[in-house]
Amino acid sequence: MADSLTRTFAKYICPLVYGDLPPAVVDKIKASLLHALIISIVGANTSHGKAAIALVKEEEAKADGATILVDGAKVTRSGAAFANSKLMHATNQTDSYRMLIHPGPCVIPAALAAAELGGADGRQLITALAAAYEVEARIAGDFIPTTQARGFRSSPVYGTLGAAVATGMLTGLDEDQMVTALALACTFTGGTTEGPRGGGREMMYHEPNATRNGIMAALLAKENLRGSEMALEGEAGFYNAFTGNNKGELTYSFGGPLQTNFDNVVSELGERWELMHVTPKIYPTAGYNCPVIELMTQLRASHDMPTAEIESITVDMNWLETLYPSPAFPNPQRGAPGVGSTHYFTAYTCVHGGYPPLRDRIDPGDPTSPEDQQVADLMQRVKVVGEKDRGSFAPRITVVMRDGAQHQGEFGGDELKWDMATETERIRDLFGGLNWPVGRLESIVDGVAGLESQPTAKTLIKACVGP
Repeated sequence: MADSLTRTFAKYICPLVYGDLPPAVVDKIKASLLHALIISIVGANTSHGKAAIALVKEEEAKADGATILVDGAKVTRSGAAFANSKLMHATNQTDSYRMLIHPGPCVIPAALAAAELGGADGRQLITALAAAYEVEARIAGDFIPTTQARGFRSSPVYGTLGAAVATGMLTGLDEDQMVTALALACTFTGGTTEGPRGGGREMMYHEPNATRNGIMAALLAKENLRGSEMALEGEAGFYNAFTGNNKGELTYSFGGPLQTNFDNVVSELGERWELMHVTPKIYPTAGYNCPVIELMTQLRASHDMPTAEIESITVDMNWLETLYPSPAFPNPQRGAPGVGSTHYFTAYTCVHGGYPPLRDRIDPGDPTSPEDQQVADLMQRVKVVGEKDRGSFAPRITVVMRDGAQHQGEFGGDELKWDMATETERIRDLFGGLNWPVGRLESIVDGVAGLESQPTAKTLIKACVGP
């Protein structure tokens, strides 16, 4: 009998060591870590970030506990991870895998707390991050749109499992315990799409709570407890609950047939790395808007396009990106011209030549008016078209001028999957707008870049505490 999915993962990741990781994977993990740490500084200045810090300090203070980033207070393991997850997610500038899951704010806070409390070195931290990112991405994979169609928000659903793996590796779970940790995570997870469908804000705390639940799953696995061997693919398991069946039948697909195979979830472990497709979000908006902003910025820089002389702008995108959170439950405010829509970000970028990464987060339906009439007028001339054969994060933008001239640009989908060098270059652009000494920010860059040589993660965490 073939091993279950959780058993296959456990057999692979429990003996995994730093030397097993390809250099490109190490580089990619460093890019994600650097992004999350700098964005946590941004998030700490938001009302949601401040509220999360205050709540945890009041409820879970612990003198010998884990560190809340930026603030520096010591609280429980779960409390620190909860607050840090909120800081990384508050501005909607997390990382993204296949548009709808955000591994960073679940995996990284869990790993940082475990590494700090357990005395893990830099190589162990990198290895745990890589394993957790990879397992979460593989389990989610083709199933993400189908999970959304069931009314569940994919990011916390799959993020709970990522947090469990990161914690489990850094607390020394053996193979059987890791199977149990994943089984427990399968039952502890959740989060619905009613918020993003109807404008509610409960999703602001999806990832922090998923992080906490994943940590608890790993810690409980140390008890004399036997988890379900078929927790993922069993007849009443995770996939049946969150995708509607355990046969790989899909409701929606990013592209291709509405059928997948569970063998794909664990095939080529250690050879094919799904984490390489993670995309950091430098702009404070939904992931699918980021390549639109980036592409329009490039078009504006390359062509003379006076706003008054633009007849129309057409943005062709993957069809699922135009029907967020799901074709089953679309949010109409995202699909029509209005503040926070793709039309808005397209128009804003065209008018101003770019979009400010440190601008306050704007979600569709926010009671905000465009800051100038040019943006308000131009977004009425933006048309967003969903295409089923177009890849994710691969928009095509066509600008038609009133004199008949056309300007067009197109992405293939990989342009924003930055490595450490590009992430460092782009994240440094934010330094001038942060209320931190540049030297302190550069120490975070240096700490992440040389993390594999650090005997402890505590030095990097200390660098992320405010001056």
